[in-house]
Amino acid sequence: MARKRILKDGLLCTLVFFASAITSAALNIGTRTNEPYTMVERSDFSRYDNGKYIGHVYREVRAAINPSGTDSDGSTRYKGNFIVMEETLRDMRQNARPVNAVVPVNFALNAQGGMRIEDDKGFPALRNFPYYTQPSITKGFTWKASGQRAVDPLNEGKTLIVPFTAVYEYKGIEDYKGIPVHRIEASYKSDTDFTGAEYTADSTDSSGNGRLSKLTGKHDVTILIAVENGIMLLSRDNLDETFSWNDGKTVRFRGFTLCFAQSITPIDSNKIKKEMETANGVEFEPVDTGLRLSIRDIQFVSDSSELLPNEAARLDRIAASLAGIEGRTFLVEGHTAATGRPESEKRLSVERAKRIVDELSSRGIPAGRFIYKGWGGEKPVGDNSTDAGRRLNRRVEITILD
Repeated sequence: MARKRILKDGLLCTLVFFASAITSAALNIGTRTNEPYTMVERSDFSRYDNGKYIGHVYREVRAAINPSGTDSDGSTRYKGNFIVMEETLRDMRQNARPVNAVVPVNFALNAQGGMRIEDDKGFPALRNFPYYTQPSITKGFTWKASGQRAVDPLNEGKTLIVPFTAVYEYKGIEDYKGIPVHRIEASYKSDTDFTGAEYTADSTDSSGNGRLSKLTGKHDVTILIAVENGIMLLSRDNLDETFSWNDGKTVRFRGFTLCFAQSITPIDSNKIKKEMETANGVEFEPVDTGLRLSIRDIQFVSDSSELLPNEAARLDRIAASLAGIEGRTFLVEGHTAATGRPESEKRLSVERAKRIVDELSSRGIPAGRFIYKGWGGEKPVGDNSTDAGRRLNRRVEITILD
């Protein structure tokens, strides 16, 4: 199984914030917290192909989400990015992680959890979940609501939107790691016949051979919402489901997905810029994902990820500044000049991004706070036909993710 395959068939939280004004044992749903926040989703699955166990899969998705206004119907609008990690093994969680994709999102949520997504790219995968049908519920109250999932089981870029009906029960208030939380239990069946359905991508097999035909199984989800601020602190989705294709192939996933969310303090960009004044050749740029530091004309040995000794002082200053930023993930991206060798350029850019991660980690920043990706010469900022332009393109960018 390819290590870069990332499935959108787990929980992939909708990242809903709920207000949490409490009257006795009632959960009151109202205006959500208008704060930036992050989410980390970790999935542990056993995979079975055609009934045969082929191994254990660990996947991770991180999201940085910011409120961006209010629609005329009162829905809160959010935008941000989902960072999709490459598949890895469970014992590598504390290491820096390679990035498979960065997916921009723009969506709106109403007070009940209803979602509208612009330019749908399959994230968030869960829509209208969790969903509330009335503004106040008490312990033991149960309800049903329709939701949707975006699934792409073989990671082919062919997303299907799958409807489901979830059954909910509000369990009341309990303690989670010293924090009072609302507990909600939800379940829904994976029971969809895709006969006649079309993938949204253009690459659908028009013959119908090998087309996804059926999805069966079940999800049982526990949701914990902080009483104080309405943040969904944790959800756990225990799942067992099987995808079937017209050609007889089946793929089963059995395991769980954990989702953690927390609010974050806005980046103090002026403070960071001041701290970096002595780091020559570092440019700053606010981007949708946060604040980006671009290390221009970084000096590596030719066609190598080995840094020249004169880069040590600049890396010392960058590490000292990043070390003072709490609760953030750092995305390190490598870029090369385009010289007509795209495959080797891409490989070199990944190696150089990883080298910067290693250098900053050796200066005291935990490796688990870094993710990295190489772009080769795909994103030039200068003219590759000139020496000056190629120097500009040889760079490493570090984004302090919101």
